[in-house]
Amino acid sequence: MKAIVTSTLLLLCILGYSEIVLAQEEVQVRPIDLYISGFVGYSHPFKTEFSSAGVTAQDAELDQSPSVGGKIGIWITAPRKFLGIDLGAEIDITSFGPNLPGGQVLQSNVGLVSPIALDFSAVYLGISVLARLPLGVTPELPNGRWFPYIGFGGGGQRLTFQAVGTNEGRHTAPAFQGLGGAKVFVTKHIAAFVEGKYIHASHTLEAQGGPPAELTVNSVHGVGGLSFHF
Repeated sequence: MKAIVTSTLLLLCILGYSEIVLAQEEVQVRPIDLYISGFVGYSHPFKTEFSSAGVTAQDAELDQSPSVGGKIGIWITAPRKFLGIDLGAEIDITSFGPNLPGGQVLQSNVGLVSPIALDFSAVYLGISVLARLPLGVTPELPNGRWFPYIGFGGGGQRLTFQAVGTNEGRHTAPAFQGLGGAKVFVTKHIAAFVEGKYIHASHTLEAQGGPPAELTVNSVHGVGGLSFHF
C-alpha cells in the first residue's frame, strides 16, 4: 500500500511538472513581431515662429487640422528576457494642414505686424526607435494583451505652401518626432491603439516676387487607429 501511495504521488509530481513545462512552452514569443498600422486624429500647432526680411514674429497661430497617416514597424522580443521590454523601430508617415490664417496681429522685433494668409500642407516621413512593456501575456497572446510604448526619431517634413495670387511652393526640412501611446489586442493579430506625438521642423519659404521667410512648425498630434500584426 505504501508503495502504491508513493508511486501515485511521484506520478502526480511528474504530471504536474510536465504541465508547468508545457505551459511555459506554450507561451512562445516569436523573435520578430511585424505590423502595419493606419491612424486618424487631430493636430494642434503651437509656438510657431515666423520671420521675413528681418522681421521676426513669435507665436503665430496655425490652424488645427485632421492628422492622418500610416506605419510599418517591427518589434524584437529578445531583450524581454533581460530587460523586461521589447525594442522596435517603425517608419511613420503623417499628413496634416497647419494653415496660417490672415488678419493676425503679432508682436515682433519691430512692433506689431500682420502676416499674409498662407495655405500649408505638411507631410512628415521618418523612422523612430521604440520600447514597449508587454502586459497580460498568455499562451494565446504571447506579445501581451496590451502594452504602453514610447519612441523618438527623425526624418523629413515636406511643406507645400501657397498665398493668394502666387504659385505653389515646396520645402523639405529635417524633422524630429517624439511619441508615446498604448495598444490593446482585440484579436491575436489585430490591435487598437491611441497615441500622442510631437513633430518639430523649420522651413524656408521662397514665394514668387517676395523675400524668403522662415517658419518653425511645432505640432502635437492626438491619433488613434488599428494595427495588423503578422
